[in-house]
This record gives sequence, structure tokens and C-alpha cells, in this order.
Amino acid sequence: MGVMEELWEDLLDETVFSLFAIHSNLEDYALAYALNSAFGLHLRRTPKDLELDKDGFFVVFEWNDQRSYREWTLFRNSGTEYSSGSEVGLFKNEPEVKRRSLIPEKREVDFFLKLEGEENNLKLLPGLLSIPKVSTAYRLETAKLKSRYNLIY
Repeated sequence: MGVMEELWEDLLDETVFSLFAIHSNLEDYALAYALNSAFGLHLRRTPKDLELDKDGFFVVFEWNDQRSYREWTLFRNSGTEYSSGSEVGLFKNEPEVKRRSLIPEKREVDFFLKLEGEENNLKLLPGLLSIPKVSTAYRLETAKLKSRYNLIY
């Protein structure tokens, strides 16, 4: 294990969070609104999207609940990567857009909801499942995710 991996492991050990996978055909802003309504949150889109070196840009909504010492983050799993166009073909020199996943081993998931802090009495899973147009939601075990470091920024 390299030095960077050891540093990430230490950081991840100190950062305790719950992670939920959400399957929904809602737009990201509509899901953020639904979560705000269902749980009394104040999620807002970050001024800048999350940028991962090779994987592109990902939409993020977050809210720091200082009263309850909780931090909520909603990530869209699919993002876009822009690259320079090819030198040949019908659309030469046009930028190329590719779809990437924040957590590649969970490509089927549309969104991730990360909660840092205590989950006491929140009943998150039943609340998520009660949101119209959320087809399913479930808790993920972060230790089993290879790309869990993408969720820490």
C-alpha cells in the first residue's frame, strides 16, 4: 500500500458516514427538493460541480445542519467528461462528451445520499422509499466500495 492510499484510509477511518443508494428518474434538482420536503433539509447545489481527474464533473447538493451536527450531501452518480474532438470525421474538432460514474462499481445507481453525523430517529430509508418517483433506495456498506474515496471531497 502506498503513502497516498494509507492517508486516504486514515481519513476514511476518521470520517464516519452513512451512504444510501437511490434509484430514481427524477432530475437532480427535483430529488433535492423532494429530500428537502421529506426530511426538512436545506440542500443547495454547490457553486462548483465535483471534479474528478479522469472521471469528469458530478452534480452535488449539500447542507450543513449545524444544529444537529450533520452534513448532508446528494451526489448524482453519472457525470460528464469533456474532451477535445477528434481530428477526423464528420464532427472534427467538436468537443466529445462521455458519461462517467462517480462510483463505477455501482453504475446502476442514479444518486448517492451521504450523511455525516448521527442518524438517530431519522428513519431515512422509509422516508426515501416514500418519495414519489424513487423506485428503490437502500443502505450501502462503504467499506466494500472500491471508489469510496470519490465521496470525500
